[in-house]
Amino acid sequence: MLVECQGSGSNFEKVSNQLDALMDELTGQGFTRLVSSDAWEPQWNICEGPEQFVVCVCLSGMRHEAIDVHVDRGTLHVSGYRERPEWPDATETPSVHVREIDWGRFERTLAVPPTVDTAAVTATYRNGYLWIALPKRPS
Repeated sequence: MLVECQGSGSNFEKVSNQLDALMDELTGQGFTRLVSSDAWEPQWNICEGPEQFVVCVCLSGMRHEAIDVHVDRGTLHVSGYRERPEWPDATETPSVHVREIDWGRFERTLAVPPTVDTAAVTATYRNGYLWIALPKRPS
């Protein structure tokens, strides 16, 4: 069984959504989600097949050089830095109405079962998704 080591931040999202609703009610207009991006947590899927576990991490907008993947003492570490999305026209300064794309440093960790061959872990990054294969040891 794989165990996620870090929380999802869902309590923060609930409070943020409640504040959005309150501001909508008070002002009659949408409240912009402008939150500090000192750290963020990418979404991931964790799947199991007969010969391996596969972790798929959503890292759109990142360069593969900015991503680090390693296994240390039974824990998978995925970390990196996503740049802030820049307005395509450098001569203009946009007025932001909604900001939901997080940027900055992130780290996710996952305890892997002892059945995983940690020396054979591989990672592939394509189309904004990081695919991490965690092969099982032969029985």
